[in-house]
Amino acid sequence: MTPLEGKRLRLRLLEPQDVGEAYVRWMNDPEVTRFLEVRFRPQTLESIKDFVTSLQGDRNNLLFGMFLADSGRHIGNIKLGGIDRNHGTADIGLFIGEKDCWNRGFATEAIALVTEYAFGVLGLYKVVAGFYAANEGSIRALHKAGYFDDGRLKDQLAYEGGRADQVLVAIINPGVTS
Repeated sequence: MTPLEGKRLRLRLLEPQDVGEAYVRWMNDPEVTRFLEVRFRPQTLESIKDFVTSLQGDRNNLLFGMFLADSGRHIGNIKLGGIDRNHGTADIGLFIGEKDCWNRGFATEAIALVTEYAFGVLGLYKVVAGFYAANEGSIRALHKAGYFDDGRLKDQLAYEGGRADQVLVAIINPGVTS
């Protein structure tokens, strides 16, 4: 698959050889994984490589690495999946592991690139994202990328010793009719 090219990012399908010490560090950093499900168990080089390997060739789950266009530095990942071609829908989820890249618009750019791929190449009707209500960075990035609020699941998620709402956002392909 051809990489997705943005102004500052290049997204390409992640491969096991992309998994290194930086990736392991991200997945074991409580600040990075604060809103990720991987926070519930320690991550190793082997477990992360196994995860990336399990998605290779899976046309319904596309895991893209986010790489800075100017240096090739891997800063995080964005996933489009479970793609449901029957309903024309998919979920999107992402994280940026390199903290010096937080709050710089990279998430918005990655979301826009993957959404454009979902609509323009895959012809999907709708892409949705669910996230912790306290995850203000995701709220900003998804709204900036054109996503609208689509729902809220009260007390859906275990979070920091209590419960948290899951916020749902979505975007509809303007070129596809229902």
